[in-house]
Amino acid sequence: MADDGMLLNFELGDAPLTSQVKFKGGRWRDRVKAQKSAKEEASGISTQPSKARYDPDRPGKRPRGNDDGGYMGRHNKMPRTGGGGGGGASEIPWVPTHAMKTGLVSSSLFTSNPEFKTKFDDENDKTNDDEPAEPAKPSNAPLSEEAENFHKLGISKRVAQHLATKLEMKAPTAIQKNTIPTLINEDSDAFLQAETGSGKTLAYLLPIVHRIMALSLNEDGTPKKDVKVDRKSGLFAIILAPTRELCKQIAAVLEKVLRCVPWLVCTTVIGGESKHSEKARLRKGVHILIATPGRLTDHLDHTKVLDVGTVRWLVLDEGDRMMEMGFEDDIRMIVGKIRADKLQEKNEEGLVLKGVLPARRVTVLCSATMKMNVQKLGEISLEDAVHITASKSEMEKDAEGSTEMAFTAPAQLKQTAVIVPAKLRLVTLIGLLKSTFARKGSVMKAIVFISCADSVDFHYEVLKDPAPVESPPPPADGAPPKKVDIHIETTVAPASYITSPANTRVMLHKLHGSLAQPVRTATLKSFAECKDPAVLITTDIASRGLDVPAVDLVIEYDPAFAVPDHVHRIGRTARAGRAGKAVLFLLPGSEEGYTSVLAGTITPERYEEVLKKGLASAVNLPANTPNPNSENERQTWMTRAENLQLHFEQRLLAKPGDNEEDDSNPNPFKGPKGKGKGSKFAQKPVPDDPLLVSARQAFRSHIRAYATHVKEERTFFDMTQLHLGHMAKAFGLREAPGGIGGGTSRRTHRPALSAKKNAAASGPAKPSTKKQDHDDDLGVVDEDAARRMKAKMMMMSMNSASEFNLG
Repeated sequence: MADDGMLLNFELGDAPLTSQVKFKGGRWRDRVKAQKSAKEEASGISTQPSKARYDPDRPGKRPRGNDDGGYMGRHNKMPRTGGGGGGGASEIPWVPTHAMKTGLVSSSLFTSNPEFKTKFDDENDKTNDDEPAEPAKPSNAPLSEEAENFHKLGISKRVAQHLATKLEMKAPTAIQKNTIPTLINEDSDAFLQAETGSGKTLAYLLPIVHRIMALSLNEDGTPKKDVKVDRKSGLFAIILAPTRELCKQIAAVLEKVLRCVPWLVCTTVIGGESKHSEKARLRKGVHILIATPGRLTDHLDHTKVLDVGTVRWLVLDEGDRMMEMGFEDDIRMIVGKIRADKLQEKNEEGLVLKGVLPARRVTVLCSATMKMNVQKLGEISLEDAVHITASKSEMEKDAEGSTEMAFTAPAQLKQTAVIVPAKLRLVTLIGLLKSTFARKGSVMKAIVFISCADSVDFHYEVLKDPAPVESPPPPADGAPPKKVDIHIETTVAPASYITSPANTRVMLHKLHGSLAQPVRTATLKSFAECKDPAVLITTDIASRGLDVPAVDLVIEYDPAFAVPDHVHRIGRTARAGRAGKAVLFLLPGSEEGYTSVLAGTITPERYEEVLKKGLASAVNLPANTPNPNSENERQTWMTRAENLQLHFEQRLLAKPGDNEEDDSNPNPFKGPKGKGKGSKFAQKPVPDDPLLVSARQAFRSHIRAYATHVKEERTFFDMTQLHLGHMAKAFGLREAPGGIGGGTSRRTHRPALSAKKNAAASGPAKPSTKKQDHDDDLGVVDEDAARRMKAKMMMMSMNSASEFNLG
C-alpha cells in the first residue's frame, strides 16, 4: 500500500516511559495519599515520600485506628506491577512500603506508640540482677512453733492436735494470735483487719468451734455426762460472705476443722442452688450456716424451720465487698431479725446454753480495708467493738483514737508494673505467660484478671487449643474410666501459644459471674485440683477470699476498678508466707501514675524485656490456623511479635469454611467472579467467624468497663487519652468496631428527617446488623463519630456499673 505522505511528529523527551499505577482496596483517603506519593516520586518533588509517611518520629496528629494503612480484606495478595508496555496501567492493592517486601500486611506494632513517662533505671536493674537482694521476710507467715501454738491460745487440745497432724497447721499467724483469745474469753463484738492471706478465716472459725464443742466436752476432752449435742440442738453461728465461691471455700475449711468433732454440722445456702434441697438440710438441723446475704434474706422470709433464737455469732466476712455489691438493705434486715428474736438460754431439747456460749449475740466484721462503707457497716452491726489487727502497735494506736491504718501487701510479694502500648497488649500477655511456663515446676498456677465477662470469653477462646479434646485413655488396671465433668466442657481446655518443651500441656480455665453456679463451682475445683500447670482467666469474682493452693503468679491484665480491688487481687498469691509475684499491665501516659497510689513497692518494667524473654523462641501456633512466619526471614523477638499479631488478625478474619489456597472469590458479599449481588448466581453473605464476633463484643465491653473506674482514679484512667484503634489491635481487630456508645455513626449521606423522625432517631439505637459490623471493619466510623462516642462514654462513666466487677 502506498504511503499517504502524512508524518506524525511527537516530542517524547528524554525521560523514560513509566506506567500509570492505580491503587485498589483499602480506604479512599489512603488510596488518594498513595496516589499522590506515587506522583511525587515520579516528578521528583519528594526524594523519600514513603519513609516520611512512616517515620515514627515525625510529629503530627494521632494516627487513626489502623496503622497498617488500610483494610486488606480476607485475602492478602502480592502486589502486581504493570506490564512492559509504555503508558499501560496496572492495578495493585494498596499496601504499606514495609509490607511490600513480604507480601503481607504488617501489624506496625512498634511504630506510632506513645512515649513512656516512667524513667527506667537500667543500671540499677543490672546491679539487682548481678547481686540479688535478700528476699523480704514474709509478713503473713505462721509464727514460730516454739513460741506459739494453738493450744496456748486457748484452743482445746483435741482441735490443736487435729490442726497439727491432719491440716499441718502447727503455729498460728499474727492475726490469729491476737484474735483467738479475745473471741474465746470475751463476748464483745470485734472488727478484724489484716492483709490478705493472713488467716482471718481460721481466726474467727476456731473460737466458734471451740465454744460450741464446750457444750458436750470437758476441758480435758472427755464427753460430758447426760449432755447430747446433735443436729437438732440449734443454729449457733451464721457467716455471711459476698460471693458464692467464698462461701464454698469457707465451708470447705470449716469441714476440715470439724472432722475432729463429727457431730457438729455446717452447710451453705447460696444463690444458684436448689432452694428445696437447702430447706431439707435446714430441716434436718445445722449448727453453723454459711450464706450469701440475698439467699439468707429469702430463707428468713419464707423458711419457717430456720430459727435464729439460738444464734450467738454473726460473722460478716469481706464486709467492704458486701457493701459495694449493694447488700446494705439485706444486712440491715438480717441483723434486725436476729436481734429481734429473744436470745434463748435453753434449746428445745433442754440443753443449757447459758454459761458456755456467749451471753449476748456477738458480731464479727472482717475487712482488709477501713473504708467509709465499712465504717457504715460497723455502725449497722457492731456495738462497742474491739479493733483487732495483726500488729500490737496498730491496735495501741487504735486505742488512742486513730482509726487510720495503712494497709500494705504481703512483704514477700514481688510486684511489677509492665508499661505496654495498647497495640502490644495481647502479644505481651502471651510472651509473659510463655516465659512463665518455660521451666518445669517453676510456676504451677497463674491467675489473669480481666475487667469484664465478654473479654474473659474472648481471651479464653483465643488462647485455648482449637483442636478437639481427646478423651482420656482407659485405666490399665481394668478399672472403669474416670467420668468427665460435663460442667467444665466449655470452661476448661488445653492452652496453646504458651506451652513450652518443658511444659507441653498447660490447662486453661475461665470463670465469671455469667456462668451457671454448677459450672463456676466445677471450674474452680478443676483449677484448684489440676496437676498440670494451669491458668485461670477471670473477673473480680475470684478476687475476694479465695485460697487456691500453689498460685505463684497474678496478672492484672486490666487494672482494678479501685485500689482495694487491686489489693485483693494480688492477695491470691503470696499467702501464708509463700512467695508470689504480681504483674500489672499499664498503658503509657496517665496510667503510669497509678502506681503512686498502690500499696507496696512496685518495680516498673518495659514491655520489650517481657517480649524478649517470652519470644526468644518460636511460638507454637495451633494447627489449621494461619501461619505468617517466614522461613527465609531471620526471626527476632520483634518479627515474632509482628507475625503473632498478624496471625491473630488473619485468624479472626477467616470465614467459616474458608480455603486458604482458594482466592478466586475475595469478596464475601459477591458470587462468582463477574456476577453481581443481584445476579441469580450470587451467593449469600458468609457469616463472620464466631471468634471475630466475640472479639468485637469483648472490645465494646472493655471500653465500657474502662469508664467505670472510681471517680478518684479517673485522672489515671482517662477516656479521652484512650486510643481506640490501638486498643482494637489488642483484640486482634484491624479497626475499632462501632456501637460502643449506643450506636454507630456512618459516613453516608442521609436525607433530611422531619422533627418526629429526628426525635425517634435520637432514641435507643438498634443492634447493628452483620452488614453494619462488616462496614465498621472497613473504616466507616470517622473521627467525629469517635469524638462523639468518647463524649458519650464520659457521661456514662459518671454512673459506675458494678456488673463489670462481677462479670
